[in-house]
Amino acid sequence: MADGSRQLVQNMAHGEARLGWATQARSSLWARCACGREAVINPRPWIAQGLSRQTLHDLEDRLRCQCGARRADLEIRGLARAPQGGAGGIHIFR
Repeated sequence: MADGSRQLVQNMAHGEARLGWATQARSSLWARCACGREAVINPRPWIAQGLSRQTLHDLEDRLRCQCGARRADLEIRGLARAPQGGAGGIHIFR
C-alpha cells in the first residue's frame, strides 16, 4: 500500500476511474456491451470536450453498440489485458 497501487485498484472497482487516466502510457479505454461485444474506444473526442475529469461511469450512456444497446461499460486496461484480435462495433454517440 505504500506505493498507492492498492488505492488505485479500489477506486477503479467503485467506478471512480477518470477518463484522463486512459491517456496514460500503456493504457487503453475499452467498452464492453451486455451482448458480449468489446471495442477499444478513442477518448480524444471526449477529452476535446473537456471531459477528462469525468468518471467512466458517467460516460457509459454516451456509447452505442451495433446490437442496438444504448450503453456499454467502460474500463481502462493495460496493454497486456487488451485482446489480440480485432474488436469493434461500439461507438461514441455524443
